[in-house]
Parts: sequence; structure tokens; C-alpha cells
Amino acid sequence: MNRLAKYYWSRLKRNRLAVAGMIYIIILILIAILGPYFTPDPNKVNFAEKNIPPIGFSIKQSYYDAKKGEFTTVVVHGNLEHPLGTDDKGRDLLSMLVSGARVSLYIGILATGVAILIGAVIGVSSAYFGGAVDNVLMRFTDIMMTFPFFLLLVFVVFIFGQSINLIILIIGLTGWTGTARLVRSEALSIRTREFIQAAIVLGADSKRIILRHMIPNVISVIIVIATLSIPGVILAEAALSFIGLGDPTVASWGRILNAGQDTLDTTWWVAVEPGILLFLTVLAFNFLGDGLRDAFDPNK
Repeated sequence: MNRLAKYYWSRLKRNRLAVAGMIYIIILILIAILGPYFTPDPNKVNFAEKNIPPIGFSIKQSYYDAKKGEFTTVVVHGNLEHPLGTDDKGRDLLSMLVSGARVSLYIGILATGVAILIGAVIGVSSAYFGGAVDNVLMRFTDIMMTFPFFLLLVFVVFIFGQSINLIILIIGLTGWTGTARLVRSEALSIRTREFIQAAIVLGADSKRIILRHMIPNVISVIIVIATLSIPGVILAEAALSFIGLGDPTVASWGRILNAGQDTLDTTWWVAVEPGILLFLTVLAFNFLGDGLRDAFDPNK
């Protein structure tokens, strides 16, 4: 770890909420990567084990006994085989939540990466070239910002199909506008600094100046924007899945929430558990983003 990284880390670790958020995110990433090797198939249906509550809880279930010709009530207890319970098809909730974590992080990180890349290039180019280029790029950015993001996402997915890669592409191609604005404002101050002027005088071409000098100097802003953008992308994917427009081939948190909304009075855990994970994940990324913003801010 070089001296600059140590300096920023020393500033970041003063914020306990940011450190707690970072630890949670690291653990979630490890679970998403390693979890499938230790949990059963999330799509495995077993009606003999349906509606098992989480460990430590128990519920009463009634079923019709054909031999007795009457309804019989039994008490079902949570067990170690399904520590977070099962749904109405007998699928293991722990496995489904691990799968959902993998889907959410995959979409959140990749879609944000695409949006950040586009926004950073447009923002830096606009600040560097100025004049007509700046005017055209910023007016295009303004036009893109007028489109309601989620409605546009719903429309495109509805028309072209429900696939993870399509969702990533749409979010990446439409979610860069805020990044472009923020990066441009930072790059405008960098554009007038002595080392940029020196590079221009020495004959460095525009591509080299942008890639080797300007973008590295706005990287702190980009990191903060990325960290604060990921939870929004995760929530967008969860909302799509919740209304039935997510990828039907994967068990995402939004799909689990959708499946559990009609059984809250009986199998409450099916909706509550993914809801808690969504809440904690978004909160963790926001805490980390706030901490990084303070760590990179020279005025704090």
C-alpha cells in the first residue's frame, strides 16, 4: 500500500459506519462467490418440505387427511437443514438469497461500471475540449436526463425481453448522466492546472492528456459516484423483478419478494428476508460512499 493509499485509508477508517459498510459488502461478495458451493440448488422443488419457517420459529399448518376424512393441524418447526426456511414450493430460502446476492452484485457492479465509463469519458471530454463540444455533449446529457429512468427501463425490457445482460446494458447506457455532470465540474478545475498546460505545450495529443492526466485526477470522484450508484442499480433490478420484468431464469431478491407478497400472513419470512438484505446492502453502500466522499474531500 503506497503512501497516498495509506493516507486515504487512515481518513476512511475514522468513519466507523463506512468501515462497517465495507466489511458487510466484502462478506456479501464472498457469500455470493462461495455460497453456491455450500448450498443446495435454489430452484430445487420439494413440496414435502414446503413452508418450513426459519430456525427458531414455528408455525401451524393444516392439511386434509384423506384417511380420517378431516383437516389435521400440525406444528412445523425450523431446522438446521433449512436455516432460513423454505417457500411454498419447498425451495431453500438460504440458497435463493445467495443466488439473489450474486445477481444483485453482478448487475449492480457491471451496470454501474458501464455507466461510470461512459459518464467519465463524456464529462472529461466536455471539460477538456470546451466550446462547441462542451455545448453539444452537455445538451445531449440534459436531453437524456429528461427521460424517466425507471419507466424507460421498464419499457425497453418489456419490448426486448427479460435478460440480465439486457438490464445491465440499458442501465449502463442510460444511467451515466449524473456522472458526466459531476466529472465535468471536477475536470474543469483540473483543465486549468499547470501540469495539463505543460502537457499541451509539450505537444501531447488530446487522447493522452485525457487518459493519462485528466481521468486519473478525477478517479476519486469516480470511485465515490460508483459506490453511491450501485445501490440505486440494485434497487432498480429488484423493482423490475418485483413487478415481473426481471430475468425469470434466476432467483433474484426482487423475485423472492414478489413470491412472498401474497403469503405475508402465513409464510412471512419469504418476503421479509430478501427485504432485510436489500435494506442492509443499500445502507452499506451508502455508508461506504459517504465515507469515501469524506476521505477524498481535502476540506475535511
